Amino acid sequence: MSGHDSLNALAIDTTSDCLSLALQVQGEPAGSLYERRGNAMARTIFTEIDALLRRGGLRPAELDLLAVAVGPGSFTGTRIGMAVALTMAQVNKTPLAGVDTLRILAGQTDPGFRGTFHVLLNCARDEVYHAPYRRRENGALETLAPLALAPLGALLPELTRQPPGMPAVVRRFEPAQGDLDPLLAKLPRVPLAREHPDGACLLAAALPLLAEHGFGGLPPARPVYLKSEAFRTWRPGYAAPGTGH
Repeated sequence: MSGHDSLNALAIDTTSDCLSLALQVQGEPAGSLYERRGNAMARTIFTEIDALLRRGGLRPAELDLLAVAVGPGSFTGTRIGMAVALTMAQVNKTPLAGVDTLRILAGQTDPGFRGTFHVLLNCARDEVYHAPYRRRENGALETLAPLALAPLGALLPELTRQPPGMPAVVRRFEPAQGDLDPLLAKLPRVPLAREHPDGACLLAAALPLLAEHGFGGLPPARPVYLKSEAFRTWRPGYAAPGTGH
């Protein structure tokens, strides 16, 4: 196809207990799902994808792009979505774009917002995944640094140094320890345009990757698991601020 704005694309996100799907046909939204599934995720995902494609009048082989959320998130949930997306991509030879959860959360922000903000995602114990983003003057979303892992107590002074503090998107998983809530409550919030980090946010993040790398140059989609030890193993040599590793 001559451009990336008229693609048939499917987004798959199973990193939380919600099954999130979105379909784009010839560049236009053609259906979506965002529904809590929990333990039923694996039993229902194929049925829901099939129904969504049928409503859009597409066969899997007619998809130009698959987008999948790679985590961090639920260990089992992330594996389900990754397995489905990788299988569909291999069987149909469809390009696959992997997008991390924090970039999807950043996509919830109001395009009218301008400036720098942080996305925080609770991890185990007192740690959070975090990454800084910026909304440019044209509304485009820019990632300022790679996703990292740090104790919230070590990160918070940086975020609150300049009053009224750096605004943040804080979502997705309940804290493992109750004392995280008061700390997170200190941070101002970025205005959101979407209620959930749904498939539309995932597609919006995947399309620029395709524009940057092309159909044949997309980086391999690799999982980012919620447990800090798995993350550090998956990103060898990467020392997240404040982790001491």
